Amino acid sequence: MNLLLVLLGVLTFSWNNFLPQSKIQETQRQNLTITGTSFDGKQFVSDTDMRIWTVTNPAALKGHTGQHVRITAQADAAKNIVVVRSIKVVPAVHRVPSNSDCARCFPKGFLKP
Repeated sequence: MNLLLVLLGVLTFSWNNFLPQSKIQETQRQNLTITGTSFDGKQFVSDTDMRIWTVTNPAALKGHTGQHVRITAQADAAKNIVVVRSIKVVPAVHRVPSNSDCARCFPKGFLKP
């Protein structure tokens, strides 16, 4: 009985080695929509968390260096790699800070006139 369990374990382990690696990697990738900027055409910086993504197909970003864009991409979050599928230029939105934003930076009563 023990020999049968060992043999079954060996066969299961060897079966995993025969699976194509591309199939395993495809399951780890997910489709994302990310808004941000590419400054060199090879990396993309997202607006929300300032995460730096390495672009595996930099030709897709050609002509959009320095522009604020929204990309749809297939991403591997573990390796910070994206494959750009489509790109759209979007206007950059800059928010003017309010007094309540500044109040969080200073001690209470510091900003009173």
